[in-house]
Amino acid sequence: MTPVEVGRALWAAIERRDWAGVEALLDPDLRVHWPQSGESFDRAGYLRVNRDYPGDWHVRVVQALDAGDQVVTEVEVDLDGRTDRAVSFMRLRAGRVVALRELWAEPFPVPAWRRPQA
Repeated sequence: MTPVEVGRALWAAIERRDWAGVEALLDPDLRVHWPQSGESFDRAGYLRVNRDYPGDWHVRVVQALDAGDQVVTEVEVDLDGRTDRAVSFMRLRAGRVVALRELWAEPFPVPAWRRPQA
């Protein structure tokens, strides 16, 4: 698979809750970092946090960009009437994700100074 195909396949497996399929796309030496919360995970931890995430959430890929041995994905995650967005930087080794850095952005209203003037 190309890097983009790996990135899309990972998110598709997460959406299906296909944890064996997710694991198959992750290198045994996987390191994940979430800068906003300061959390880091190994492969088992990343599987656990996704498997145990509460609620009826759904994820869809907005775009995926090939960057050599890396892929960058932008996803939207719907949960409880809210849509969050994440950008993931995945470094691949032998067709599996070996490093993953995810940046999660929470929605916020447009500040007053940027709103159109009537």
